[in-house]
Amino acid sequence: MSTTNSNKLFLEYANQISWSEILEPVPFRSQLIEVLDDDTKVFEWTYDDGELRLTLQTFGEDAPAIICDFDQKGSMMLNKFQAIKKFRCGDSWTFTKQLITESVSNNDNLIDKISRKAWGNYLQSTSDMSPEVRYYSDPLFQALVDAELGSIASRELAKMKYSEMEFAQEGSPVEPVSLNQFLTEDFQDISWVIDGLLVSGGTVFLAAKAKSGKTTISMSLLKSLADGDDFLDSFPVNAPQGNIGYLNLELTEPQMKNWISRQNIETTEKIHFWNLRGRPNPFRSPISRTFFVEDLKRREIKTLIIDTFSKIFPGEANNNSEVNRFLIMIEGTLRQAGVQQLIMLVHAGNDGSKIRGATALTDHPDGIWYLATDEDGNRFFHANGRDVSVPEGQLIFEPNTGQLTYSSVDRRNLKGATSTSKVLEFVKDNPGSTASMIDEILSGSKELKIRIRKQLVKQGLVLTKKGPRNSDLYFLC
Repeated sequence: MSTTNSNKLFLEYANQISWSEILEPVPFRSQLIEVLDDDTKVFEWTYDDGELRLTLQTFGEDAPAIICDFDQKGSMMLNKFQAIKKFRCGDSWTFTKQLITESVSNNDNLIDKISRKAWGNYLQSTSDMSPEVRYYSDPLFQALVDAELGSIASRELAKMKYSEMEFAQEGSPVEPVSLNQFLTEDFQDISWVIDGLLVSGGTVFLAAKAKSGKTTISMSLLKSLADGDDFLDSFPVNAPQGNIGYLNLELTEPQMKNWISRQNIETTEKIHFWNLRGRPNPFRSPISRTFFVEDLKRREIKTLIIDTFSKIFPGEANNNSEVNRFLIMIEGTLRQAGVQQLIMLVHAGNDGSKIRGATALTDHPDGIWYLATDEDGNRFFHANGRDVSVPEGQLIFEPNTGQLTYSSVDRRNLKGATSTSKVLEFVKDNPGSTASMIDEILSGSKELKIRIRKQLVKQGLVLTKKGPRNSDLYFLC
């Protein structure tokens, strides 16, 4: 029988079913008590399960049943359609499940109590039964729902209490000041730990692609901060107060010892290493952060270097909300510990010009130092941020000491110088070379190649003579 939502069809269906088909499965027991003059048979129907007892009387098949119980709440009449809804349509589940949500009630009258018991006896079809109906008809399901409701309520209350506890631990909220008061307050001038690169009390990120020299430059940074040497042999350092901490999550301990030994740091007592590769993250929980704060205080760490963000951040790197919360958490933790400067190493894309991951990593620090390499392995450094603006320059690496020196030669100038050397060497070996022959050994745009040839002629390093078809032939001067 096809399902439908039409009440008219339900009513027609109800009229086709006898009272015995509706009531006997519940089960009601019937007894013929009278036959009226028009041959209408009057039956008395009794339900008695030892707990609930109810009597109905039916007058033929067309009239509603009379509920013979003066304690019944509501109507004393029960038509077939209502009885079907209460007592699951006899054995026809097809129609019954169209009526479920309006059938079972939590009322206290006998009809509804018996109805719930009848539904409880039909639990083999609970996969099709709506949760609302099952809640009223299945005591076990009702108990499970109530228990889960209690769990949800307790969890939500616990979250609220936990938030209140966190708020209490944060201390008093910061009070606002009026602009007039703010402008009249006496502030110290901006001071620098590293001139033009790291402001006192600031945060910087060092961004570079993997294996491009982040740890090398951080070793050079350690020596400058500890001994007061110019950073990259170009940026004066005002040695910060307190000691310097280094969270090493990248190198093995033998590697770190080898790398840092090449720096020949004099004031070694100022530097403290946490070698954490393969070990627990000190920011992983409130308890571990509390221990870490006390450790930082005890060692008087005022400047902290974290190598690297990707190894210390446990969440989704592209999720701005997660990254933001983590950075704010680190900031608060270090503030409790009295740490003033933070330098954190982060990964960049292949060209080294953009931090990889969530944009929150770019927005958070006061400055970003960028380390990039070209196809020949040359390293370049530049920085920007709040009051930070250092143009790109090549880094010269001294392998014996591990020291890096910043120069004013950027990638474009270095490429031009390299190309100039190539042309001079080629013309020396191939006097009378044509422009097309020279351009074949150079990389870059056509305009760049023309500019290099013209510059060499202008500088008097090469000369040109006219060749066949008015072509230019190149010779060394």
